[in-house]
Amino acid sequence: MRLLVKWLPMVVGLVMLMGILPTPIAAQESTDSLEQQLADKYAPIMYLRTQDHQCGKPPTEGEPYLPIPVDMILNNDRILVRDANTNEVVATGPSAQELATLGADTYLDFPGNPLRPGCTYETDERAWIAEQGIEPSVYAHIKIDKENNKLVLQYWFYYYFNHWNNTHESDWEGILFMWDDVSTVEEALNTDPTQVGYSQHGNGELADWGDSKLTLEDGSHPAAYPAAGSHATFYGNHTYLAWGERNSGFGCDMASPPSTRTPVKAILIPDEIDPKGEFAWLLYPGRWGEQQPSAFNGPVGPYFNTRYLDPWTATSNWRPFSIVVPGSDALGPSMTDAFCTLTAASSRLLLNALVHPLITLPLVGIIVAAIAYFARGAWPIFQRAVAMYKREWKLFIGIGLMSIPIGIIFNGIQQFLIRHDPLKFIVNYLDNTGGAALTAVFMVGGIQQLAMVLVISPAILVAAKSVMEGNPVTVMEAYRRAFRFTGPVAIAVLIALLVLVPLVLLTILVPFAIWYAVRGHFFMQSMVFGHSSTPRGSFRQSFRTVKGHWWKIGFSLLVFDLLAVLPGILIGFGLLTIGRTAVGFANGISSLLYALLIPLSVLSVTILYLTYLKDPNQEDQKMVAEVERIRNESDDSAADVAPATAPTA
Repeated sequence: MRLLVKWLPMVVGLVMLMGILPTPIAAQESTDSLEQQLADKYAPIMYLRTQDHQCGKPPTEGEPYLPIPVDMILNNDRILVRDANTNEVVATGPSAQELATLGADTYLDFPGNPLRPGCTYETDERAWIAEQGIEPSVYAHIKIDKENNKLVLQYWFYYYFNHWNNTHESDWEGILFMWDDVSTVEEALNTDPTQVGYSQHGNGELADWGDSKLTLEDGSHPAAYPAAGSHATFYGNHTYLAWGERNSGFGCDMASPPSTRTPVKAILIPDEIDPKGEFAWLLYPGRWGEQQPSAFNGPVGPYFNTRYLDPWTATSNWRPFSIVVPGSDALGPSMTDAFCTLTAASSRLLLNALVHPLITLPLVGIIVAAIAYFARGAWPIFQRAVAMYKREWKLFIGIGLMSIPIGIIFNGIQQFLIRHDPLKFIVNYLDNTGGAALTAVFMVGGIQQLAMVLVISPAILVAAKSVMEGNPVTVMEAYRRAFRFTGPVAIAVLIALLVLVPLVLLTILVPFAIWYAVRGHFFMQSMVFGHSSTPRGSFRQSFRTVKGHWWKIGFSLLVFDLLAVLPGILIGFGLLTIGRTAVGFANGISSLLYALLIPLSVLSVTILYLTYLKDPNQEDQKMVAEVERIRNESDDSAADVAPATAPTA
């Protein structure tokens, strides 16, 4: 008997190893392990925009933050919890269980200022990830609606900081998979999902399973492209427009390459949350970041998000597409490029207003008042330009419309250059980095504006001069005569670039660049109107004209330059957001308006030049008189067609 007792454990163990008896591990297989299998099967492959260098600013310089588990900030003495009403500290280094006991009127406070983040948040995350051995991870949660026979697998991405137009501490984004006619995890493991959704700010984008925009790796792992800084998740690596529709963000989401492939670990969240367990942090109802106004406030956690509790209702208004920002191939400043630039600038202005309201708001008011004061003198000049444009509208519209095919030709040249050596070699040599692409853009991005300066603007000036001389030319004759100015104008542009580019690169000298640009703005008018025959002489003539009137001329030039670009941008943006038109169509309308308005802008600048011309000769005086006569004639015509005043009783 003693021998049996002695050898029985060994025999049982041997039998278990041989598989005769079920092992304890096999006995523990349950729905939980099936859930983890499902979470692992569809875990996304993240493609984070490659950061050019440490502390590079998103979105243009890449993505510094990883999707991580919240463990990084738990039991961390540098993380505070504050009362939302008094801002007093109520907890330091909270645990998951402690967070579950706190109220909705509290918020987490991380080291740093979200309105002026600098590199603080990135540096802290890097240090804590290294200290704690953290790997990129996402949270998986399964929601089943047995009554309607539906199942959803959610993935929640936690980021330590949102570094976009609306900077804030913590960011929750994610993706989800939806099954119809499936109500068990086992069925979901053996059935393809019906639909997929990628969250983007407060909204999202849907795709049917099998949609061409949905890229799968190893048959089931979706490729996800988070936008740098904002973490809105997209199906492709492009730059996308967001205009605030249905609570979405406002600006440009940059998910474009280069990207770093980042597989993630799926951490399964149980259906029932134990307030004393490791996932107790989900029950925290407060804000996961410092309290700030509006969109700069920290977000609430997943458990208090409709997408977690009722994903079917939450995704019912998600879009079937996202708008891709195309390359800058529109004539003139494209609506989309302008939108990206303006929203980023507006964000910086808003940030400064929040941080320094007593300085920023009065300063903005002073700038607006100064523009209005100095630009008031532009109105009479604009009226003269409108009168001339109306009188010879066929000529000027013809020249403007000719700019469209010219712009297309120059854009074709631009696209050819960027796809062939030496530019292609440069990009490949630099390993297709963001810096390489940026270099290429700077090298070819000015080609379109070069077309305007070398070809189109001289033709408008030739036509304007002919009208002022009382002998209007044809559209083709204007271009033919303008051709002889191409060489001198090109040399003048080169001189201007040699002066302006170094000043702009040295940011502190930008005011000098503006000062110089205004002084030399009339170089082309001085050539075409015969006041100078050389590039250097044209700048000297422009300097003489501007001398003593820099402020008035500068603000007038600002008004006239905006006249050419602003209407097209605004109307194109309106078509895009209100009319829901395609980006290409919106940019096309923007280009058409630019083509029609550029002659009016150049006419206004030309009349401004003649108005301030020093020592005008007899021919100049005759041209100014002709401009005034055309304006008076236009005023008389308007008076003739005005409705008669009704007789009084």
